[in-house]
Parts: sequence; C-alpha cells; structure tokens
Amino acid sequence: MHPRVTRRAVGLGALVTALALTAGACGGGTESAGGTNPLENTSAEPLKTMVKTDGAPDKPTGTLRIGSWISNNSFDPVAVTLIQGQNLQPAYDTLFQIDHDHEPVPWLVTEWEEPSDTSARLTLRDDVTFHDGTPFDAQAVKVNLERAAKTTTSPNANMYSLIESVTVESEFVAVVNFTRPYPNFYYNMSTPAGMMVSPKAIQEKRDLSGEPAGSGGWRWDAGKFVEGTKQVYTANPDYWNPDAVKVQTVEIGIYADPTARLNAFTSGQIDLMTYVPDANKASVEAADNRVFSDLTIATSLVILDRGGKLVPALADERVRQAIGLLLDREGFNQSVLGGSGLPAGGFASPTTPWRDEALDQRKPDVAKAKKLLTEAGYADGFSFDMPSTTSIASAVVAIQQMLAEGGITVNIKDLPPSEFTAAQRNGESAATYLIPTAVDIDQWWTRTVSNKSPYNPFKLTDLSDLEQKYLDSLTLPADDRAPVMKELQSEVIERGVIFPLSLRSRIAAASDKVMATQEPFFAPEDWSLRPHYLWLAQ
Repeated sequence: MHPRVTRRAVGLGALVTALALTAGACGGGTESAGGTNPLENTSAEPLKTMVKTDGAPDKPTGTLRIGSWISNNSFDPVAVTLIQGQNLQPAYDTLFQIDHDHEPVPWLVTEWEEPSDTSARLTLRDDVTFHDGTPFDAQAVKVNLERAAKTTTSPNANMYSLIESVTVESEFVAVVNFTRPYPNFYYNMSTPAGMMVSPKAIQEKRDLSGEPAGSGGWRWDAGKFVEGTKQVYTANPDYWNPDAVKVQTVEIGIYADPTARLNAFTSGQIDLMTYVPDANKASVEAADNRVFSDLTIATSLVILDRGGKLVPALADERVRQAIGLLLDREGFNQSVLGGSGLPAGGFASPTTPWRDEALDQRKPDVAKAKKLLTEAGYADGFSFDMPSTTSIASAVVAIQQMLAEGGITVNIKDLPPSEFTAAQRNGESAATYLIPTAVDIDQWWTRTVSNKSPYNPFKLTDLSDLEQKYLDSLTLPADDRAPVMKELQSEVIERGVIFPLSLRSRIAAASDKVMATQEPFFAPEDWSLRPHYLWLAQ
C-alpha cells in the first residue's frame, strides 16, 4: 500500500519545494518595495544545516527553552487555534507530520489510501499508548474525529466539519468518511487539529482545559505550570518513537511582548523564538543563529459584519469597496513589514497556481473611495471597533491610519493574545485583521472566507453562489481549477469581503546550539520548529 496524496499534488508539496527555483524565475516581478525578493527567504538551507548526529545524546538530555508569543487557553486540541496549538506539540501526537516538501508523512498513521473521493483509509501504528495508559487504535481515531466533527465552537471547525463518520475496519485500520471531497485532509491532520486525545479522557469528560491527555514524546509537568507564563514537559520514557525525544525537558515561556521575546533570545534565555517580527529579523540573524523564513502568510483585512448588525454602513457594498480602495498595500509592506513582504493584490503565493497577477493592478484611490462613501450616504464617514493584540498592533494601527484618509474612524480595542481570537469569532467585531495561509487555497477558503468558516459570527449567507463554485471545483483537474480559485479571490475583493494587505513570511529562529538528528518539522502554519529530533550542543 503506497501513501497517496493525489488531490494535493498541486498543493503544498511540489509548489513550496519550488520556492528557490521560482525565486530565480520570477525575477523583479516578485521583488518587494524594499528591493529584496521575499521568495529567497526560505527555510530549506537552515533546516538542513541543523542536522548533526555526531554528539547527539543517547538518552534525553538538557532543557529546550522555547519563547512562545501566545498562551493557550486550553489543552484541548479542539479548543485552541493552530497558533496556540504550537504549545501542545510536546504532549500530543498528530495523525501525520509534515516533511521538508510540506507534504504529510506518516506519524500515528503509517499508510493511507482513498477508497473513494469522499473517504480515506488510515492504517495506524500498533505500538502507541496515551500517557494515561490507554492504547491508541482505530477506535481512538473514531472517538476523536467524531467528537471534533460535532463541535461548532472550535476555531478549527472547518477542518472537522466535512467528517461525516469514522468506520473501525479493524483494530488498527480506520476509514474516515467525508460529506464531500476533502483535498487537504491529510495536511490538516498534521496540524494541531490532528492531535489525538486519549479516548478514556474524552469518555470520562476530563477537564482538558486544564491539562493535556495525549500520547506525545513529553509529559506535562503540572507542578511547574504557571498559567499564562510557563509550561514544562518532561521526556516520556514509554514513547513509541524514542529517537525523536532527544531533550529531557521542553520548557515553553510565554513572551507576548515581541521586544521581551527578542531580548530573551538574543541574551540566551531561550533557544527557540517563535514569531520573529519582520523588523527583528536582522537582529536574530546575528552570530550563528538560524532563521527560518517562508512566504506562507497572506495578511488581510476581513469585513465580518457585512449584514450591518453592528455597523449599518458595512451592509452597503459601496462602503466596503471604499474600504478596499483606501488600503495601500505598498505602504503597508513598508511601514509594517519593513519592505520584506510582497504587496500582492491577491491571497496566493507566487509558488502556487492560484496566484493571479491581474489582481496586482488594483491600486489605492482615496478620491474614488470618498465618492463611493458619499453615494452611500456616508460623506462624513463612520466608525467601527476593531480588535488588536500585541503581536499585530502595528498592522492594526496601519489599517486605522489608511481608513482615516477616507473619514472612517477605527476604534482599536486592545486585548490579551489569549482573548483575541474569541473576539473575532463571537460577534463583537465588525472587522478584523487575519493572517491566513498563502499556500493552501482550500484552507484559505474554508477557514477564512466561506460562510461555513469559523470566522462568520453573524451567520451570513452572502457567499452561497461562490461556495457552490468552490465545491464544483473540487473534482476538476488542477489546470481547470486554477481559474475558478482566481475568480473566487477576485470576487471576494470586489464584494468587500476580504482585502489583501501583503504576503509575508512567518519567521522563527533557533540559537546555534540547537541541533537535530534529522531535518526538523516546520509546517507552513508553524511559527516555531516542532521539538521532535532536536537536541542541544554543549
């Protein structure tokens, strides 16, 4: 049986692998306003240079200190965002991992095949045990995925909503049935959404908000936990993959303030720095530190309240179009990203077939924006609230300033990082800043844009026609599907649903003493290396 990812053949793998090649081929067309080519900032080389087996410990040794930029408000994988889920990597195993080509590879799943366009047969490891002693098997997969599919409050609900049922075919074979073709199921199950919880913990209704219940390479140390400040995990002596556990302790410190996180890294207080702001990239590149940077993020402004429940003005498409005309992508790239991004007019990376260069022709036009506002009855402008948090403060301020040019007042509501996502999804915000993926078009649509996405707090149905086009495209060959996905990008901009600000890299850093016995895992939506196979040189 050979692992097949046929419907993702035009997805992350071959495309993201082509970063270096595309960088040269695209030439000046992909240069940022700062004169640099963001496609050249790839992680491939620094990941390779970390691999060193000489001197690696025979048993778990030392403490790997990670500086995280966000705390998790729960230890339940279903309840956290993908970014918060980074903190849970030591305690949980995902069904798949991600290789250097950004394709899913075996982890808890050893082999997989597709009996039909709407099902996946997963063959599982037979030597995995959860920390509470419960064995991992097909029944555990069924309990986890069917539980997740029933949730309506998960920030990753789009990743579960297509799961119709799970059939236990044998002790270690599970068949996942979908309501329609699910092209990025394997990739999604390599993210925190694919973390498996002990079925015993689920059945006993343990409080997973307060402690994890996984099978990962490290066990949570409750005695050293400081909420919002520190999480400590110690090596699991019974782990099924002992070669992946090279450090005795993984200590995650929460540094919400980027300056504090940078200082902790440059002073040697932490070994891994998650989410390096673009302005700090040069600082962390000093000495022999390794910096991991890939153009995988599409910074965006999303208009959530398109029905006008909180802000009546936003129900008028002319008003939303005016907002789009006030956004200066070149200016955003310079002021927020220091010129390191790519101020594209769409949401897809140049390394994908979904990129539409025609959208780059859209330019800011303050005069036209004011004309549209006047026609809609808002010549004197209007105001709305917008949430912000430490890590995105400069981006939200930039949006505030750009919209002010048209007389629109944005009232910024500063929130702790742990509360920011909830504020986007609970119907309190009329608009928000989001950073969806730029390399997985299915994730971009289902998670960020679709009326079925977690970011539709007002239960709108205004995109039903586009949703049908998306669904129809799932059975098309890649070449035929690309025009459809380009059309969807153009349509949501024209309708004032979501606006691109700039493509940007997600950046992480490791000190020169962090090594790996094999190439580390660093998925497109990861903001730090996963701890597996990492070790510390003395």
